[in-house]
Amino acid sequence: MFCPYCNSSQTKVLESRIYEDSMRRRRECIDCTSRFTTYEKATFNLKVCKKDGKIENYDFLKLMNCFVKACPRIEEKSAKELALNVQKKVLLKKSSQIQSAVIGKFVLCELKKFDKMGYLRFASIYKQIDDPKLLEKEMERIYWE
Repeated sequence: MFCPYCNSSQTKVLESRIYEDSMRRRRECIDCTSRFTTYEKATFNLKVCKKDGKIENYDFLKLMNCFVKACPRIEEKSAKELALNVQKKVLLKKSSQIQSAVIGKFVLCELKKFDKMGYLRFASIYKQIDDPKLLEKEMERIYWE
């Protein structure tokens, strides 16, 4: 870490605390004794392999939007929480590339616990259900499992 005042690399951490989704650190430069604050946030380079073979960068907002589309009246806080649950499962795979189908299964799992109608909306598109009999079987599956 470089001091923004004198550009020295000699700094020390005075205090650290969690701030929202990052780490806030209060630092002091050893050379000029100036104090400054830094915010650290973990980043990862995850790729998503689509059904057609295209590879895209992982996009948290796109994941959050799945929940918003499936549950139109969902609060932003709830959608973010569900998306974070899916993201945790994705990161537990410990891979730099993941199939979109795997993410879809994680989304279905979260929707099943959160909102059964949202689950059916998402499942009808994700599983390409176009027959009412198949939709009926899907409904039976979520209510009897």
